[in-house]
Amino acid sequence: MFEANCIEEQPADIVARVLEEQVPCFVTAREGVRGVLLPLDEVYTEVLELHSRVIDARMKDLVLPGKDMAMYCIQVSLSDEHDAIRFSDEEGEPVLALVGAMRFLRWMEESEEEA
Repeated sequence: MFEANCIEEQPADIVARVLEEQVPCFVTAREGVRGVLLPLDEVYTEVLELHSRVIDARMKDLVLPGKDMAMYCIQVSLSDEHDAIRFSDEEGEPVLALVGAMRFLRWMEESEEEA
């Protein structure tokens, strides 16, 4: 797991690292606005499903230079982590998700307790 600031770093670089390493990334847009960018696999899909609303978006929008990734983080944060965003590739396959940071941390704690 790693951390990145999506205002200071290139969104495409953050996405590439999550996909290459298949690890979550704590993404910060500004102070107090965080989310977790997850590779969607059997394990992390469970975290996505904990959110009451899942918004679909395209991966090509997520990797654009600028503030798109920050806006997605703000959406997740301002919804009190009820919203999550699922990103699909060009073929329409879900590959990444942006989920609430606190919800993710609670899920990790519960997973460790069950193990």
